[in-house]
Amino acid sequence: MPELTLPEALHRSARLFPSLGISYVQDDGSVDNQTYVQLLRESTALACGLLSIGMKQGDTAIIATSENRKTITLLWGCFLAGIVPSILQPPVTFSDYNPAATKLLNVFRLLGCPYIFTNDAIKDSDPFLTGKIVQYIDVPKLKGTINAPVKPDDIAFIQFSSGSTGEPKGITLTHNNIAKNIHAIIAGIDLLTTDHGGNWMPLYHDMGLIGYHLTPIYAPCQQYHIDTVDFIKNPRLWLDMMSQYKINVTGCPNFGQALVLRYLKRKSGDQDWDFSPVKAMLNGAEPISLRIVDEFTRALKKFNFGEEAMMPVYGMAEATLAISFTPLMKPTIVTYFDSDKLDNELKAVKVSSGAAGRRSRPIISVGVPLSFVSIRIADETGLELPDGSVGHVQVKGESVTRGYYQNQAATLAAFDNEWLRTGDIGFFFEDNLYISGRYKDIIFMNGKNYFAHDLENVAVTLEEITYGKIAFGGITDQKSGKEKVLVFVAGIPETKAINTLHTLRALLRKTLGIQLDEMISIRSNEIPKTSSGKIQRYKLIQRYLQGDFKDNRYR
Repeated sequence: MPELTLPEALHRSARLFPSLGISYVQDDGSVDNQTYVQLLRESTALACGLLSIGMKQGDTAIIATSENRKTITLLWGCFLAGIVPSILQPPVTFSDYNPAATKLLNVFRLLGCPYIFTNDAIKDSDPFLTGKIVQYIDVPKLKGTINAPVKPDDIAFIQFSSGSTGEPKGITLTHNNIAKNIHAIIAGIDLLTTDHGGNWMPLYHDMGLIGYHLTPIYAPCQQYHIDTVDFIKNPRLWLDMMSQYKINVTGCPNFGQALVLRYLKRKSGDQDWDFSPVKAMLNGAEPISLRIVDEFTRALKKFNFGEEAMMPVYGMAEATLAISFTPLMKPTIVTYFDSDKLDNELKAVKVSSGAAGRRSRPIISVGVPLSFVSIRIADETGLELPDGSVGHVQVKGESVTRGYYQNQAATLAAFDNEWLRTGDIGFFFEDNLYISGRYKDIIFMNGKNYFAHDLENVAVTLEEITYGKIAFGGITDQKSGKEKVLVFVAGIPETKAINTLHTLRALLRKTLGIQLDEMISIRSNEIPKTSSGKIQRYKLIQRYLQGDFKDNRYR
């Protein structure tokens, strides 16, 4: 059966379920409601307006608005007109160093200098953008009908991965890619028209956009959104929303859970939340921390949050969004593996959770493959490996992109024949997928491989080190040719830096047998992260090699 294109999906939902739609929860708790009928009407008026200013089907566009309702309505205006949009984080200004502004400029060039739609004027706008920035209020809203001949294999959307600041890679997604993945997601979480979805993730991130906006339109079901900035300022907004509106499906990766935990530790008053309706809290987008998951589920248990609702998942933008899910309402599977076997022999060997010393490493399963996608583990030559062997995670299927926008070299480098290289290291064990690390985040020391997040999970057991404020990296010393292990830590007073270094050095030596060479003290806002909260360790390494942090290094 042919899949519905995005315009067809919105038309169907508006026609068959006129009472359903989108609820935009404001920072004061008030709600701005937009039914799918209203969304169709408002986006149709925008689509007519976009065509009236000279845009045509197949053109690209950048949406850089900071209000969810405007972002979503503009997005659907593009879909209905057959225009191919990209959503980017809106820069506040182009002055000084601004990653959002840098990314916008690079994407603007790659897409052929398209219109950039904003909801406010951008301060100190780059002269290169003159005449191309259009405020939402200035887009004509015209009455009329739209019937762009959109086909399933047409490019619907270009997703720019959250790390694309230097040489952006635009992931092309067709209507069929998106529909196939959404159907797999709907099946994986048993999404019903009576369900309520809740989201605080940004719409310029694939999880926020596809998982919590497009999927509820295909289902369809009611969806609730909080602006990401509002959630970061006040995590209680999300907790209130989940309880008040009986949210069934939501998501929260590690860094979001850590924010909630810090909030709950500060605010220990009597809350009357009820999280019993939650059947799926998807946890992915970054390596899943067992410690954070345990603390989070314990903290929410007294508010009737069922630990089986915590749902470890795996995905990536190149596969539209989702690749594997833990089965719905099944306990999280935590398996302890022999670290030496994993790192040195690339074999997954199960050990008891109480195994002594450095031999035991817990890893959370990210479930089983979804429909329309296949997963394999391959060695360096592309040879498929059997279960229990550690290697490169590769995927293929109808939800996987066919390539990067106008970048044949990157497309060819990303694929091993029909298999997409994810860049992750992992293995299958007892039919479950485990992700053990990111290929680029491997630290080489004494002939062994260590993953940065494993070192970070050990380090945060120290009281003075906070999750999300530490990053490990490895370099080769140009003078000696030896490998060096670096750690970047925020929030450590200068008076305690040396003691922290000695304590951390002893801990790593005892638990992992690894030598820590240098600690660099940095500010919290100097830890670069993607929109999903992943630490961009390579950027810290680049700054270190450029000579930054000279006054904050401890050996």
